Parts: sequence; structure tokens; C-alpha cells
Amino acid sequence: MKIWPFLVTTLILPQAALAGEWNFDISGHAQGLYGYTDVSKQFEHKDKNNHGVGQGDVNFVAAYNHNDEYSMSLHLDLMGGIDQELEDYNQGRWGEEAYAIGDSPYGRLMLGQTFNVAAQFHDGAPAVGALSSNADVVDFISNPNWKRDGKTTKFATLNTTYINTDGVAPKVSYITPSFYDTVIGFTYVPDAYNRRGLISNQASYSHKDGYIAAIYSEQSFKGFSAALSGGYALFHDNDNEFSASLKLSRGNWSLGGGWRKTYIDGEDKQKSTSSNLPEFFDGYREGEAWDIGVGYEIGPYQMALSYFESQSSRTDNKDKIWIFSNQYQYNQYLDIYLAAAHVDFAGNNKNVADNNQGYAFVSGLGINF
Repeated sequence: MKIWPFLVTTLILPQAALAGEWNFDISGHAQGLYGYTDVSKQFEHKDKNNHGVGQGDVNFVAAYNHNDEYSMSLHLDLMGGIDQELEDYNQGRWGEEAYAIGDSPYGRLMLGQTFNVAAQFHDGAPAVGALSSNADVVDFISNPNWKRDGKTTKFATLNTTYINTDGVAPKVSYITPSFYDTVIGFTYVPDAYNRRGLISNQASYSHKDGYIAAIYSEQSFKGFSAALSGGYALFHDNDNEFSASLKLSRGNWSLGGGWRKTYIDGEDKQKSTSSNLPEFFDGYREGEAWDIGVGYEIGPYQMALSYFESQSSRTDNKDKIWIFSNQYQYNQYLDIYLAAAHVDFAGNNKNVADNNQGYAFVSGLGINF
């Protein structure tokens, strides 16, 4: 970790030596959701029919602009949640992200708690409102394949099509200048374990490093605009990962999808360090996920309809999620949400404890400040 002071100095001191202007900003978002759950009869005891969830974040930014070519910003994002199924913030229910960004004609340098470049570039199935991610759905219908709380971490299957294995673990990322509307990014993660990611702290590979490379391009043709991305990750002694996304937009409509593949190259070096690890706790290391969706936006209204599927390659664990989510911006401060979802979560056997299936209907409000 001795590299961090050097990198911070390299990023900040050249900018501080230049005459420029500092700007400061505080913003945030909070939302409260209510969901009614209707699951298949055999699973009724697993989830409440009525459930509420709260979450929010506050973002602090100090930005330094020397001119149109050189700038730097320091960020601190604080976040928290109440009654969420996956306690995936850095410290569980509460967490933070602290990072610095430097921009110049030579590209962008990012240092700190951020997502890797492949995750940043990924732009697949449209998502809006109350159920804007697969993790939001399991707040209302629990998934036996995904579990993270104060004691246990289990991801028997992938839960996204972008590479999120390392979450927002501290890292260094570099993104090249744009060339023909295309950029390339590289990330180095000294320690890949993070509570926003998939890795169990009790796995033998939990504190190994990782490398990620990705490419992103925006192109226009015949009235359409297209955003494409591709990524590759190597997490030492853990797995290798590929990801890709494509999003087409025209007018108020968008159509997009993503894909992700993970595999173990050579001998599996995982050796359990605890007898308390659940079965298939790291099945995500050999699996595949894909999603597809359509989005529509007009004025203050946004809609997204999407389908997500993931499966472990070595077991029968599988997830299917359909989401129809709507958002209406009443004014600059207030958003109104309405969504519905159907899920089919399958374990490696027919046991009720390892499966779940049903519908969730979610409404709520979001406050922006």
C-alpha cells in the first residue's frame, strides 16, 4: 500500500502548482420504497407480503479547474440503507466512497474507491426508478443464490452483467483520451475484497490483486446512436472474466443488453478458511449472465422493461428476473416510482430453502437535493 501516497502526490501536486479556481458542491438523494410480494405458496414463509426499504446518499465534491484542459476533483460519497436484503455497502448498511479524478489532454486518472473501468464503461439494458438493479429486486423477494450480511457472503451466481467482483475496492484507473469517439481504460486493484463486490472475506483468494482492461465506443449511423463496450478482468487465484454491452438509441427509445462470462483458468486454488462458508458460496467464479431491455423517455417520464438471467456453470443454480419500472419526475426535488417484477430463483436442488419464485409490486418516492 506504499504506492498510494506516491500516487496521491503525483495526481494533486501538479494541479496545486497552477493558478486556477476551486468549486465546491453538495448533493444527495434519498428514497423510500414500499413493496407488496406475492410468491408461490411453498415459499410464502420466506418473505413478508409487505415490506419497506429506505436508502440514501450524500455527495461532496471539491473541483479545481485550471483551464479547459486540466482539472481535478476530490469526491466523498456517503451512503446508507435500511432493511435491505443485501448489505453491500462498504461497511454493511452504511458506507463511503472516497476518490480523486484528474483530467488532462493525456487522459483521465482515477484513484480511490471507484468501480473498475469495465463496470464504468458498461451500458447495457436500460434501467430506471425503484428497481434499477437486480439487487433492488431481492429486497422484496429474497434470492437464496445471493446473500451478504454481517456474517455470510454467498454469490452462487453472477448478479450483474458488468464486472463487479471487486466492487469499489481502492484502485488506480487510467482512461485514454478519446480517439474517434473511442476510449480504452485500465484498472489495477491491489486488494480485490470489498463489501460492494462478490468476494467472501473468508475465501483464500480474498485479498489478492486484480487487473482489468476495457474499451468503450460511441458511434452514430442512419439516425441511430450506438454505445459499445468490452472488458476483461484477471483476479489472481480467483477467476478470469469477460463482459460486453451494446445499447442502441433513437429518439426517445433505447434498446440494450449485456453479457458476462467467468471461468477458472487452470487449477482452482480456493481453499476454505472457514467451516462456516455456505455451499456454493463462490459459484459466480464459473458462470454466465446476460440481460436485454428496452427503455423509453419523454419529458419527465421514464420507463424500462428488462430481462436478466444468470447461471452457474458447475451447478444448477440459476436466476431469472423480469422488471418493468417507471419513474416520473414531478419537479427537480421529487421523483415518483412504480414498478413490478417477476423472479424465478433456482438452487442446486428442489429444497424450498434453496429456491424462490413470485411477483413484487413496488412504489415509492425519491427526494433529490
